[in-house]
Amino acid sequence: MKYSKGEAKEYAKETLRGIWTSLPYHFTEDDALDETAIKKNVDIVIDDLQVDGHYSDGNVAEFWSMPLEERKRAQEVMLEATAGRVPLMAGTHHQSAKEALALTQHAQDIGCDFAIILTPYIASNNDRSVLEFFHYIANRVDIGLVMFNSPGATYPISSELAGELVKIPNLCGMKQADLNPNTTLSILDAVGDAINVSVADETVWFHNMTQLGHRWLLTYTPHMYQVAGCLPIKEYTDYVFAGDVANAAKISASLGEIRKVNAKWILDPWRKGNMSQSAMKTWMELIGMAGGPVRPPVVELTDEEKESLRSDLERVGLIQKAKAGVS
Repeated sequence: MKYSKGEAKEYAKETLRGIWTSLPYHFTEDDALDETAIKKNVDIVIDDLQVDGHYSDGNVAEFWSMPLEERKRAQEVMLEATAGRVPLMAGTHHQSAKEALALTQHAQDIGCDFAIILTPYIASNNDRSVLEFFHYIANRVDIGLVMFNSPGATYPISSELAGELVKIPNLCGMKQADLNPNTTLSILDAVGDAINVSVADETVWFHNMTQLGHRWLLTYTPHMYQVAGCLPIKEYTDYVFAGDVANAAKISASLGEIRKVNAKWILDPWRKGNMSQSAMKTWMELIGMAGGPVRPPVVELTDEEKESLRSDLERVGLIQKAKAGVS
């Protein structure tokens, strides 16, 4: 490891910064892990999209459809692909504390920078149970742990619970996917400056940078909105970091139409209980990345839906920009 257990918060403060993306995993037509496709997309997001870090094994990666050994191998493939070019955070989510520990220990053993963990989703509808779950894992590993608040999927992390979790020595960051701004503000008050918090929504990233001082974005849209030669999220982020808020505001505002496409195909279906990995993978294929099939219970888009998504992406000019970047 690059740091000791007691140094996890300090290391994370310096490392959990900038734009991080979260790629899906890819599967072959005969339902095996597609290591070539995974490595192709990692190269794209690092070399072409210039991300500052990557989170593997998240909800978009269909981790819940994968057996334990396949998830471990996928962690290894991601680490091989990043090759030290950017820091890597491994999702080690599992309902079983023992399995979550096994995944976290594996992430530590192979050299991942951090592990990120969802709260459990059964037998844990109270703060005390979730706190015990995190202590069980944290007490047995040294790697820095990031808590993931996703109330649409698992037990929510309240400000009171966050204030207790942040006392764990190697609990060093938070992905906040509860998009209620009041919840975010109360959590920020509870954790203070002990850890970096990322609100997992590009739509509010400009506001959060300029009004809340945030410096870390962790979400999937960096590889959806951007293509080689056209990096609007990076551009407006760099402008804010450089103190040029006016130019940053113009670029951020220009993303309104593509945000609507994302809401239509990804966010709205997700909020209604329809996991949208097929739309994400189709979108990625249309802009020159690897995509591929999904696993049940995720449902493939129909041919008509795929053509409709293509039309939407052409209307906002993304497919044309992707082709121009390749040429």
